[in-house]
Amino acid sequence: MNSHRVLCLGALVQMIVIAGCGGGGGSGVDFNNVTVTVSPPAVTIAASGQVTLQATVNGTGTSTNALTWSIAEQTTNCYWLDTPPTGPCPDGTIQQVTAGNFQTVTYHAPSASSTFHVTAEWCDCLANPPVVKDGTAAITVQ
Repeated sequence: MNSHRVLCLGALVQMIVIAGCGGGGGSGVDFNNVTVTVSPPAVTIAASGQVTLQATVNGTGTSTNALTWSIAEQTTNCYWLDTPPTGPCPDGTIQQVTAGNFQTVTYHAPSASSTFHVTAEWCDCLANPPVVKDGTAAITVQ
């Protein structure tokens, strides 16, 4: 099972547990107050370099928040935990730092210079309608 599937499965299990414990749409959470921030919000790194990104989710009423990470410019899945993807990943890759920690990832830049946008997305997918919040870091590769 690849890392992206593990991430999605972990997020789904977590949402089911939260819903079973009073979470979800009827949890009393004011979704207007939920925010996702990614630190650093903007950074410049060398080509083929890397940077650690930290996402913080506020306003959910829980300290455990599953996130899905993506690169806006990427059209393929280049998210990994143990083994880097074989590619193609022309816009870089996102490495989960440790299993079960969805808040911290490392972005590995490509060898080409450009600006890339790495997004952390939080979803209360059991709410009706589902609620999605995200935060983004702009990474300039030189």
